[in-house]
Amino acid sequence: MSQTATREIECRCGARVQVFVADSINAERHPHMRQAVLDRDLHVFKCSACDGGIVVENRFWYLDLARGQFYGVWPNRDRAEERACGEAVVNAFEIALGERAGATARTLFDASTFHVRLCFGNEELREKIIACEAGLSDLALEVLKARILAETRAVGEVDLARLGVQTMRLDHLEDRGDLAFYFEQSTAPTRVLEIGMVVPRTHYEDVAAIPWQDLLATYPGIASGPHVSLLRLLPP
Repeated sequence: MSQTATREIECRCGARVQVFVADSINAERHPHMRQAVLDRDLHVFKCSACDGGIVVENRFWYLDLARGQFYGVWPNRDRAEERACGEAVVNAFEIALGERAGATARTLFDASTFHVRLCFGNEELREKIIACEAGLSDLALEVLKARILAETRAVGEVDLARLGVQTMRLDHLEDRGDLAFYFEQSTAPTRVLEIGMVVPRTHYEDVAAIPWQDLLATYPGIASGPHVSLLRLLPP
């Protein structure tokens, strides 16, 4: 089941604000929490003193047994500890559903079918959920982003470098299967901009047709263990 907790944080205005955060989400039992991730509402609050928005970055687990998703979510500020975070995700999965799980869990679930990932921030979690459910390879998706950003300096009159764009985020798939992306700004916490592009599905399929070994050889470091992200190529 999902686990939540009430915590007190300090707003930028100095006011103390009580917030309700998730320590774990069971998406199958609590679909409204899954929807909150997709709607970008999870851990987003408003200060009653200044009416300003507050985004809380919290470490939590995301489990969806029906869809075969097991994700560990860490705050973006923990990217420097990626190796330890990845090991924690793998260890937790092995105990819950893998080789070290109880006999009942191993009988009911095929661990090899689960999508196990480390995510930094809710936006990366949201993207993994959408990509996984659409049957997209997140490795191919990250390589596609790398290619696009290497070739794209501006969108219209907007200079991406001046905005501090660090990556792209898959927002949704169009009716024909084309991929709709927004650009993400390297603020703290990171922010998805209302600037994006739609990429033809064929561009993704061209990348996905390349053997994963070749993708990793071309972009070494873009994936390691349960973390698959273009941000692995950037300093934390």
